[in-house]
Amino acid sequence: MLYSLSRWPLVCFLAVLTAGCALVGPESIRSGRLAYNESVQITGDQELLLNIIRLRYRDTPTILQIASINTQFNMETRLNGGTTIVPSAAENFNISGTQSYYERPTISYRPVVGQAFIQQMLEPVNEDKLTLLYNAGWPVDTLFGLTVQSINGIQNAPGASGPTPELDPDFRRFQRVIHNFRDLQRAGLLTVGRDQTSTQLRIAPDVGLQNEIAFIQITLGIDPEATSYQIAQATDAAKSDTIAIVPRSLMSAMFYLSQGVDVPDNDIEDGRVFTAQYADGRTVDWQEETTGQFRVRTGWLAPSNAYVSVKYRDRWFYSSDSDLSSKTTYALSSQLFSMQEGNIRNSCPFLTLPVVG
Repeated sequence: MLYSLSRWPLVCFLAVLTAGCALVGPESIRSGRLAYNESVQITGDQELLLNIIRLRYRDTPTILQIASINTQFNMETRLNGGTTIVPSAAENFNISGTQSYYERPTISYRPVVGQAFIQQMLEPVNEDKLTLLYNAGWPVDTLFGLTVQSINGIQNAPGASGPTPELDPDFRRFQRVIHNFRDLQRAGLLTVGRDQTSTQLRIAPDVGLQNEIAFIQITLGIDPEATSYQIAQATDAAKSDTIAIVPRSLMSAMFYLSQGVDVPDNDIEDGRVFTAQYADGRTVDWQEETTGQFRVRTGWLAPSNAYVSVKYRDRWFYSSDSDLSSKTTYALSSQLFSMQEGNIRNSCPFLTLPVVG
């Protein structure tokens, strides 16, 4: 004879299942949000590194931004139960249930092309953005070394802002100027900000750093009696109280960073990579320019100590996890990409891909 199942075992079983369902939402955030966050950060640095390497080989860079990440979490619960009572035998309960849980992510990509490419990659980083980044705490030598091509006519290897030039790069005086700026920044003597009409760079007098201040003033040809100088986006300063800067675009900055990529000798010998030469025929060591800012190493085997790595042309290229200067440059470049993106989010085509596990 078949009887209905006692309610209490069923109630208890349902309570357990309901408690499990109640935890699905919060648990999905704990397990999923950081995983997606980490993937976006890692692949962003990998894409930047890949495009820098491409430029070193004069290959075409391609930028594919993540436009959106959407995901659905689903849980299904099934419950079966019953009991059979046989005369002269113990009551037999039978309760069974199943739960299934799955995720359906959909990722949209946005190729940066056309007008969006011009705005993000080819327009110079203007002085307002440089001011924001400086006041956000970025080291001035890293910031100016990457984004500024000249200060009052003092060149920061302008040929490196495109395919590798044939001539000896001119950058040593520029490097010394920005390193002295960095000394003043560390001492709290250098400030950059806007007044009502313009962007101003101020240098506070200091006996301990008077040699560094004098070198900056003499090299840039600015008034040694002044303490505040107007920053203008121009090739040359019109007045002695003006600091004229020529900013780089993101594409120029990436070309510049590509000089810090190590390449195998056979790629140089086979003409896959161009190298500049001094007047006496010696090969220019571009690492001298990017030392302390950016370095990419290469090898046949996957690196075990890499902060970021990609495989290209059958070799591994990577920046070491202990190379803090390069890691700073990756982080700064990421912010520059975001700032240059501006209002182009809705102007590019989308590629939406459902992810099937």
